[in-house]
Amino acid sequence: MNENIEASSNPARRLGSYSTAKVSRGRVERLERHATRLRRDARRLGLPVPDRREIERTFLEAAAESFAGADGIVRIEWSHLPGEAPKLIASPRVYASLPAAWRAATSSVVHPGREFRANTKYVDVDAYDRSREDVANSDYDEVLLFDAGGNLVEGSQSNCLAVLADGRLITPTLEAGGVEGIGLAIVRDDYPELYETWISGESLDDAHELMSVNTVRGVVPIVELDGKAIGAGVAGPWAIRLAAIFARH
Repeated sequence: MNENIEASSNPARRLGSYSTAKVSRGRVERLERHATRLRRDARRLGLPVPDRREIERTFLEAAAESFAGADGIVRIEWSHLPGEAPKLIASPRVYASLPAAWRAATSSVVHPGREFRANTKYVDVDAYDRSREDVANSDYDEVLLFDAGGNLVEGSQSNCLAVLADGRLITPTLEAGGVEGIGLAIVRDDYPELYETWISGESLDDAHELMSVNTVRGVVPIVELDGKAIGAGVAGPWAIRLAAIFARH
């Protein structure tokens, strides 16, 4: 990571990555995966690698202090200000219920591409912040980010899965710059045939299914994009099948 470029352009912004875990009845789901992801992303960004036990302890203490046996969400950053050492920062928040199927729109933001982030869940990315504002200021549940060439990259808070006319289950290639998320890895564990490729916006016009996936929400069908129904406009067989993976895990 070129910290000099980042620091000179915006010295107040933190540098590093984060991972967000769901807390169910006080238990941090997939704790080991979140710790592994933070350590992996630290290596990709050229940061010191945090201690696994310290990451897990930070997650567990934040969950216990904030939720005491209830449901919630805990975000842990491994980040720093320019010139300082990285540290773990916990940010608990309420788990808000969302519809079982989502309506989505194209984000007003063009995805910036891979840049220096190396497919990590990087803190303080303008494009992500602005795309989440798109969601907050609309009636949609998610917005999808496309690159300058019109290719789907990811959602504002999720990776994307699609089933196109040929029946294959596909996801946008990581070369496009999306986050390499835990939810996506869970799907790939059960379905190694998941195909990674460039997905044009035009190809989504004939999609049989479109889905959002992240480790907090699992797999959620997107039944409408920009006011047009996807497939039959209801959760399809792939969405139902993949959602069951997260229930099992």
